[in-house]
Amino acid sequence: MATSVDAWFEQGSARQRAQLTELRSILRATAPDAVESLKWGQPCYVRNSLFCYLQRAKTHVTLGFQKGAVMNDPHGVLRGEGKQMRHVTFEEGDEVDAAVCADLIREAIRVDGDRTAGEAP
Repeated sequence: MATSVDAWFEQGSARQRAQLTELRSILRATAPDAVESLKWGQPCYVRNSLFCYLQRAKTHVTLGFQKGAVMNDPHGVLRGEGKQMRHVTFEEGDEVDAAVCADLIREAIRVDGDRTAGEAP
């Protein structure tokens, strides 16, 4: 298990590393004030509260949103049926759409700042 966020990004297949590095770059550009830390063995991003995370699985990577159930999703890409969380999954050969991901991250930031949209920080 990785002991730092940077070490976490060095794990996985070459394709996963490329996808996750791209997602990290999009997150940093879209949410430059977010604090990045390793929680539950994966990178998590916090502003007022945890709003976003990255995850690696055997055949895909995930861009997840803690309060995704209340996020606007004009691109129709969010998946999940839980009470709060939603995610976008990128399979091994999928390209990361930077514009769509940035839109989702901006929406997650908006929801993170709206205490009526989810749990209090």
